[in-house]
Amino acid sequence: MEIKKINILNQNNNNLDEYKKISKYSKTEIIYNYKTSEIGLTKKEAEKRLEENGLNIVVKKEKKSRLQFLLESFNDKFIYILLFLAVVNYFLSDALGSYIIVGVAIISALIRYFQEYSVYKFNQELKSRIFTTTHVLRNNEEKEINTEQVVVGDVIRLNAGSLVPADLILIDSKDLFINQSTFTGENVPVEKNTTSNETDELFNINNICFMGSNVISGSGIGIVIKSGFNTYLGNMSKTVTKSKEKTNFEKGIDSITNMLIKYMVVVCIFVFVVYSLLRGNFLEGILFSLSVAVGITPSMLPMIVNVNLTRGTKVLAKKKTLVKNMNSIQNLGSIDVLCTDKTGTLTEDRIVLQRYLNVDGEEDESILEYAYLNSYFSTGLKNIVDRAIISYGEENKLNPILKKYKKIDEIPFDYERKRMSVVVEEKETNKYRMFTKGALEEIVNVCTKVKYKGKIVDLDNHIINQVEKTVKDLEEDGMQVIALASKREYPGVNIFNKDDEKNMVFIGLVAFLDPPKDDVKEMLTNLSNIGVKTKIITGDNQYTTNKICNLVGITNMSITLGKEVDELSDKELSKVVEKTDIFARMNPMQKMRIIKTLRENGHVVGYMGDGVNDSPSLKLADVGICVDTATDVAKEASDIILLEKDLEVVYDGVVEGRIVYGNITKYMKMALSSDFGDVFSLVISCIFLPFLPLIPIQLLIQDFLFEISQIAIPYDDVDKEFIIKPRKWDTKDLSGFMNVMGITSSVIDVLAFLVFWYLLGYNSNYETYFQTAWFVECLISESLIIHFVRTSKIPFIQSRANKKLTICTILTIIGSIIVPILLHNIDSFNFEILPPIYYLYVLGLLVIYAVLTEIVKRIYIKYKGNWL
Repeated sequence: MEIKKINILNQNNNNLDEYKKISKYSKTEIIYNYKTSEIGLTKKEAEKRLEENGLNIVVKKEKKSRLQFLLESFNDKFIYILLFLAVVNYFLSDALGSYIIVGVAIISALIRYFQEYSVYKFNQELKSRIFTTTHVLRNNEEKEINTEQVVVGDVIRLNAGSLVPADLILIDSKDLFINQSTFTGENVPVEKNTTSNETDELFNINNICFMGSNVISGSGIGIVIKSGFNTYLGNMSKTVTKSKEKTNFEKGIDSITNMLIKYMVVVCIFVFVVYSLLRGNFLEGILFSLSVAVGITPSMLPMIVNVNLTRGTKVLAKKKTLVKNMNSIQNLGSIDVLCTDKTGTLTEDRIVLQRYLNVDGEEDESILEYAYLNSYFSTGLKNIVDRAIISYGEENKLNPILKKYKKIDEIPFDYERKRMSVVVEEKETNKYRMFTKGALEEIVNVCTKVKYKGKIVDLDNHIINQVEKTVKDLEEDGMQVIALASKREYPGVNIFNKDDEKNMVFIGLVAFLDPPKDDVKEMLTNLSNIGVKTKIITGDNQYTTNKICNLVGITNMSITLGKEVDELSDKELSKVVEKTDIFARMNPMQKMRIIKTLRENGHVVGYMGDGVNDSPSLKLADVGICVDTATDVAKEASDIILLEKDLEVVYDGVVEGRIVYGNITKYMKMALSSDFGDVFSLVISCIFLPFLPLIPIQLLIQDFLFEISQIAIPYDDVDKEFIIKPRKWDTKDLSGFMNVMGITSSVIDVLAFLVFWYLLGYNSNYETYFQTAWFVECLISESLIIHFVRTSKIPFIQSRANKKLTICTILTIIGSIIVPILLHNIDSFNFEILPPIYYLYVLGLLVIYAVLTEIVKRIYIKYKGNWL
């Protein structure tokens, strides 16, 4: 036979004709042209191809050097303004002052550099721990490797739950159904097989699977024909930027940023006009308005947000939780409803086989043997039922029976049929035997006969009722039950399919026990204490679910079944989801509907799942949570990956999310109220004082020192009372808070102006003393405002800040006193050494400020209901 050659070097040709051409080649031609074999590539050849073609990725990994971060640290409007003022100061005043301004700029940039580079390094390390895997044949040995290591010519095994790791052509398949919604937008599974077909639609080609799709059910083997950026998905990524919908948190940050920009522009124009008209000096007006712009711009906002989120990510990583998207930490703190399956969450997730019964309700060794053969010979992912059966069989010395049989065929499990079948051949007789196991109702549906009292008889309602009673008794004891059926007919290889699961003989039951975890009752209580309601959404039956839920303290007797959900209107379901905590016999679409309804009711929903059927709900929920052992599809859809399936880990995540929210909110409310107060005070002073209360360089130094006090905000603690309530991101209250606290701050500033002018005599003849006096007083009060804002309690007495934040505050206060002393001999800075009596007045002002702030806080809480 003539073997047709394919130009595999030109992999960037992603048109329909090329894929259609490849699809028509035989297995022999594919193996020849891609220089591979059915047993896979050698390790050496795979490494060579990886070196030549690069990683199997469709998004370029952004790697940045220290130098890039250093340069970006100087790419900041605050730095630009400082350098501009340094140049102006150099020509209008003295060089020393300019050097100091440049020094301030460099120090500010270096603070940003060290913080952001630390964040970057941690995120890179975290990403290296979060990856998807695939099963590949190398040297006839099946290995699980990182999908990034897949190369052209690799032989890939696909099973239910697998992500297709690259564009590949099938050389073997069994009832393989693929979800291609990534490309088509349709969630309807598409069957793929090894035969080529005529089609004008790229995604309708029978024997080609595309990177980014996932396996719903069945199994297959394919050879990689394109990898990385040469795949269809990779080619799309070169030209299309996929935009992800912004979270509530991101929208809030954008809203604040836009508000601040508008506020800054209006204030700067106003200050410039007022100053220029009153003073008649346009150059000084420009410099002063630019300095005001720097002063009212919370330039630390990006750093505070990033460090807050990264700190939260680090804390959770130590607690066996990996965060894929840092913004999801804040969302995790917002959840007030957690939806989860019972298996592995409420229970130990290590089911143990307890009973193997025939239809008469008697222990029957043959039932155990049939279940063992079915589970042992099934390929693909071994679920917990298969693992329990195999483990029990090996413990009871069933291994020898494997020598009597040879596996011939199988129909893999899928979530629509809820069953799986294996065909074996008895070596002595060469006779076939088909064993099917699955959910009771699904097995009964494909059976016409039953082995009853040692005879094969018709399956009638009387026997079905007897079996259902046995099953119900087992389930009420907390057991999970599956049914078994058998058949001796087998149509042959490449003919056998799920349609052959009919006219079978019902033979028995196998029951398992998955005991509840010891600490789950306590953890459910802990979640409830912080405002998180736990709802169980499971595919299991209502009896087992109710038994387990009662054991762990979920006593809501109302259980809603999946079929009942289908009968409810959206309006009726919106009421049911509020009253019901247990949903049983739920399929994927019903789970999604519950999640959607809860969100429409105003809840922030976390969903915890690990199966293929959970992935739609994981995507739909506000926060998708899965375990590290979950299917690739589930991990891809999740925001949070747990290294241990435990509610305690979820509890820790929720608490950490609320701490992150609290510290970001602290900064925003502190920065906005402080900046608004300063600007309001500056505007008043421009109108009533014959000189500036602060010259531009003093404003900039003050802003720089103030930033030092803010560095430790991400590491601050929050009050226990703050954690017990879900925190949904909302920026509506910020402007009101800014006005209230800003005006309070300005009242103290005006009082300080009066003290300086009339009591200390810092009038027109002593303007430098006035400026130095306000520089110190304003900076100290600004440094202390974070301690008033950070808690609804009385600061320093009822609630104390973290040591790091306290140290930064102390350093800033010391800096505010020392800087004027160090720079008082330099004319351009207008600093003086203040007498001791001044500090007594400042102390009095700070006491008045503390009392006034606490009074305003109490009034604000009374009318608003909350502080942060």
